[in-house]
Amino acid sequence: MTENIRSLTVTSKGQVTLSASARKHLGIEQGTTLIEVVVGNCLVLLPQNTIMHQLRTEAADALRRAGVKPEEIIAESDRLRETRFNERYPGIGND
Repeated sequence: MTENIRSLTVTSKGQVTLSASARKHLGIEQGTTLIEVVVGNCLVLLPQNTIMHQLRTEAADALRRAGVKPEEIIAESDRLRETRFNERYPGIGND
């Protein structure tokens, strides 16, 4: 476990340099967005693409288990968008 622990120094601009081995292991490249999470007195950095992929997968699995199809979500979203538009701009939409 201690081989995965490294100290980082914060620059005057608040920047840190991640080790090449950590970047390679996590697929972090120049321009990768990290999500910053403060937990108690700890700072956790998570690659956004990994988190978003995991969230998409979990959401898709939950919808599948609930028997909801993507087409149903799209149709409901379109219906709600049209309703909201008609409420905000009466007489402009296709009432």
